Amino acid sequence: MKILNRIEDIFIAMSILIATLLVIVNVILRVMGSGLIWSEELIRYLLIWVTFVGMSVCARESEHMSIEFIPQLLKGKSYKLLMAIIYVVAIIFSFMLVWYSYLLVDFSSQTGQKSSGLGINFSIVYLIIPLSGCLLVIRYIQLLVHLFRRKDLLNTPN
Repeated sequence: MKILNRIEDIFIAMSILIATLLVIVNVILRVMGSGLIWSEELIRYLLIWVTFVGMSVCARESEHMSIEFIPQLLKGKSYKLLMAIIYVVAIIFSFMLVWYSYLLVDFSSQTGQKSSGLGINFSIVYLIIPLSGCLLVIRYIQLLVHLFRRKDLLNTPN
């Protein structure tokens, strides 16, 4: 899993770097009277991809926004049960995300709709959605396994 962590981190860092450099180059070129027509579209798609890969990173680090009032009240087996339910629901949601986004990618591929600036098929742009869903499934399964491996949660009183 360290390899997957590294791939996600490198992808996010490189995408943000490329987007930043494209913005800088485009600003300079526009001051000189021209610009890269396709750069705004590429930057938009890079930021969308960063957002979807970032969902996996947030799951990996347990940094998703959540209401922690009830989990903070619980200890021991009650806490473990609640967190297991949360992770299972997240896994189910992630599977649904994979399935329905696969249908979107398939439909987009069949229609052959292309982006205006880059001229690429929208199915390539939409491909990040099922990919991020798969990453989320992996991350939430990891969290679930880690939850059941933690012995310290069982030793605390309810």
